[in-house]
Amino acid sequence: MSDLIEPSSTAPKRNPLFWIILIVAGLIAYIFLTRDRDVPVSSQEQESRQENIGEIDRNLLIPPGMRARQLIEQVRGEEAPYPFESIFAKAAEYQQEGSLADAHLLFFFCAREGFLPAMMKMAELSDPTLFRADHSLLDQADAIQSFKWYQKLVEQGQSAADGRIQNLQKWAVQEAEAGNPYARQLLLVIQ
Repeated sequence: MSDLIEPSSTAPKRNPLFWIILIVAGLIAYIFLTRDRDVPVSSQEQESRQENIGEIDRNLLIPPGMRARQLIEQVRGEEAPYPFESIFAKAAEYQQEGSLADAHLLFFFCAREGFLPAMMKMAELSDPTLFRADHSLLDQADAIQSFKWYQKLVEQGQSAADGRIQNLQKWAVQEAEAGNPYARQLLLVIQ
């Protein structure tokens, strides 16, 4: 009976996974705690940064559309009426520099609020007869969206949109005969 009561002389063994986790956590803590965060910039590095003006600094990446979202948030915080002319100009500037997400969001914001030049721009950006991939956030033209924006412009009394709808309808008839399913869908929406 004395064998059953006698404590064992060996310590319990730890799982090897415990030691791996402990080592990894220690390495992560070491990396974050010993990293120099306030490294002074040398004058040579400052000069090289000044020489690269106009180039994209990959260290300061801003998510697509973030500048537009911030501008819209700022404008909404102010009292109406919104400065649509300046927002539209900023959108055109973003489009020229290639920030298509920012441009698209600002054009859409102005168009949704009823700013006629922005409504026309949204229609043109998705119009298959005018589509340019380098100026649009869209991968391909969206004839139905284009038609909807042109239709809203016609409702606002913009006669230029009537001609655009006619061009869009001619395109749809030709493309539908060639088997384009998007053109067929547009013809269903128009009629």
